[in-house]
Amino acid sequence: MTTTTTTCCWRVAGGGSVAREKDEHRRRRRRRKVGKRKNNRAPSTNFPGILLAASASDDVAMSVATMERSSGEASTSGTSASMETIWEETEAIKNFKLRPGRHACFSAKKSGTIDVLENTEDPARSLREYMSLPATSYSTLDGETVKRIDDYTFECMLGTLSFLGFKITPTVTAKVDVRPNGVGPMISVEEATISGSKIVEDANEQFQLSSVNDVSWFDSATEECPNQKTIQSETMVSVYLIVPGWFPFTVKSTERTGRFVVNQVVGQVVPRFLKQLKADYEVWSLGDDSRKAVCEGGLFDVDQSEKNPDLCDVSEM
Repeated sequence: MTTTTTTCCWRVAGGGSVAREKDEHRRRRRRRKVGKRKNNRAPSTNFPGILLAASASDDVAMSVATMERSSGEASTSGTSASMETIWEETEAIKNFKLRPGRHACFSAKKSGTIDVLENTEDPARSLREYMSLPATSYSTLDGETVKRIDDYTFECMLGTLSFLGFKITPTVTAKVDVRPNGVGPMISVEEATISGSKIVEDANEQFQLSSVNDVSWFDSATEECPNQKTIQSETMVSVYLIVPGWFPFTVKSTERTGRFVVNQVVGQVVPRFLKQLKADYEVWSLGDDSRKAVCEGGLFDVDQSEKNPDLCDVSEM
């Protein structure tokens, strides 16, 4: 093979000098080696939404890679909408990221499911019809911590949290987008504030929060339960923070602790939310249109002591 290739190169070289012919031969050999290396590269994996994740943090990019789920027609449509919504940065976040200072970002994602038995006697009370209800007919689920602001907007007060030695109480304003065909609602945070000490409240201008809760459902009928359906909630929260110059912690330790706290919040709230959603559907499916809250308090309470009593000690992080 070497002899044949060399002969071809010499023939192409024609009547040029020997030095030029040797140079041309060496260049061709290098090009062939480079071409072989390129062809031997492993094919890249094309996850859904990977292009959108190119400028995101590592945690968020990993979340995109794992967002695919196997479910029915309704939840498949919900996934597509969820991907688009989660990765759409608001103007407020874009402008916030341009501000000077030490920027920290931490995220958390939690998916959960719960089975329900659909009312088969009244088609108007099916789970699809429940998921098609306008936001004006929504129950607040928790009568103590969730308040209706207008037809599509709700205010939710979370329980008090410990974060790097500070006690903070977040309050978020969430908007409900009811998607067509009974796919399920998309709940996104429009605004967030924190209350506590003066130092904590002064930090309201130093952070932005992005959160989406994609509520969907799919058919999970079994031989024993032919009318069984499954409600699914997929929640993602991202916090953008400017770490003050006087703050005694590094950006890395702030992000690590923030990620832990946010994971605790979504890890406890999502299963509780699903239980209350199931209870609300069961009441509604029996013909009760009063839309009263199914509980009084507890939806957004987070117990940090059980999982990590030393949460505020970041010296070991």
